[in-house]
Amino acid sequence: MDSTGVSTLDPLEVLRRVQRVSDTALAHLTVQDLLEELLLRVREILEVDTAAILLLDEDENELVARAAKGIEEEVERGVRIPVGKGFAGRIAAQRSPVILDRVDHTTVLNPILYQKGIRSLLGVPLIVHGKVVGVMHVGTKTHRAFREDEVDLLQVVADRAALAINARLYDRTRIVTEAFQRTFLPDVLPYLPGLVMTTRYLPAASAIGVGGDWYDAFTLPSGDMILVIGDVAGHGLPAASVMGKMRNALRAHALLGGSPLEIVARAEGFHRHFGQGELVTLLVGELSADLRTFRFVSAGHPPPLVVDADGARFLANGRSNAALGLSQPSAFQEQTVPMGHGTFVLLYTDGLVERRGESLTDGLERLRVAGDGVLRATTPPVDALAALVRRVIGDERPTDDVAVMLIGREAEVARELEFAIEARARSLVTVRRALTRWMSDLEVPGDVMRDMTMAASEAAANVVEHAYGPSGGMISVVGKVEDDRIEVTIGDTGAWRGASRQDRGNGLRLMRAVMDGVVIDSSPAGTIVTMAAKVRA
Repeated sequence: MDSTGVSTLDPLEVLRRVQRVSDTALAHLTVQDLLEELLLRVREILEVDTAAILLLDEDENELVARAAKGIEEEVERGVRIPVGKGFAGRIAAQRSPVILDRVDHTTVLNPILYQKGIRSLLGVPLIVHGKVVGVMHVGTKTHRAFREDEVDLLQVVADRAALAINARLYDRTRIVTEAFQRTFLPDVLPYLPGLVMTTRYLPAASAIGVGGDWYDAFTLPSGDMILVIGDVAGHGLPAASVMGKMRNALRAHALLGGSPLEIVARAEGFHRHFGQGELVTLLVGELSADLRTFRFVSAGHPPPLVVDADGARFLANGRSNAALGLSQPSAFQEQTVPMGHGTFVLLYTDGLVERRGESLTDGLERLRVAGDGVLRATTPPVDALAALVRRVIGDERPTDDVAVMLIGREAEVARELEFAIEARARSLVTVRRALTRWMSDLEVPGDVMRDMTMAASEAAANVVEHAYGPSGGMISVVGKVEDDRIEVTIGDTGAWRGASRQDRGNGLRLMRAVMDGVVIDSSPAGTIVTMAAKVRA
């Protein structure tokens, strides 16, 4: 630097130092570490006394000091500058560099700068994809006339820094939002023999942040199953937060009892009282325990696609009810779908069918044609749903988030049953219901069905009590029918605690009393209890 305070760095040396701003060594740094390392390099490149980065808080429309080198008090005191006010605010508002050769209360809003002896300032905007995300400024304690090439140099540095910062912030926000969102999706879908159910969730490919799409499925104490699919307008953590609140509220409303109409009405009252006017579309359905009917209420949500032997069709007025969050309360209507063998119902969010520049009618027709061709085929449900989504949106990630839920009844009654469930006391009712549903479809005589369900429940209860420690485990249930014999196997992979003899108490005596045969196979790998009964003379 010469006696006039002008930088005399060789241009090639400047270029080399600028290149260091995007050094691969920065790739692993966190957002805060990245900001601080960038400022160290900026001070070195421009030979200045202070450097700082302020990032935009969009909600407050203020610039917030996030990192500083030379005058760290900016960050320590949490300096906030309104956009359009003072030195940094002008840069953000004008979206262009600003040079100050006089630093005092008339030119800067942040008193720390002139109190610390800063005499000259240069600042440039941080812009990504045409959007201001912050401001970077440097200063000197001696008067300095920043040249045009130095302004250009700082802007080049700022552009590279903005891309790096935005990538870090976006990745962090997306990871947090996706993790937050997925905690509200069910880990395990309910199970009922004769019912096929599969789901998919596809986050958008764009950088606008994860949205508020979700689905839920759970069984009520009555044995009926509640299915929910919904979409909160907007993206990012705010939308995901509203989604989480609605999901939990709907579960609570469903446990209070009543029809889907009553559940949605309670949800609207909840959202009207506790919400902030966010627009929410949702569909709440109830599948009867015997799998014969599916009744639902839609609140501004896309209509379900029903596929059966007659083809694929939408329920015409499935979207006639208004969404939640509107100023006027809605009068919801309930609809019922008969669920014969081989009938499928597809629930989805609008990202599956809506395209920019295309009418919704075209998107729905594309889905109907795909559903008619795929869901009536004999492929497994998981493969069928994957093929359906691929036909509708292609192999690329969608432009908006997509949640899809497919339920249906098997075309034929299965003569074999197999599932696994957590070894918890609350799982016993699911085991009993599953066996009852399966044997009922097979028209097993009532007395045999009752005895087999009782014996299997006792065997499953023994697993819960004896097989596993606090970490828990799984119960496997297998059933099959051959000629005049029905057989159910209850298995575990635990090391039994308590009594070690085959005769483990009253439960085993009960099983043997009501079954034609009970065989227990114990080994270090676990225990298998096989119960058999005749179904015909």
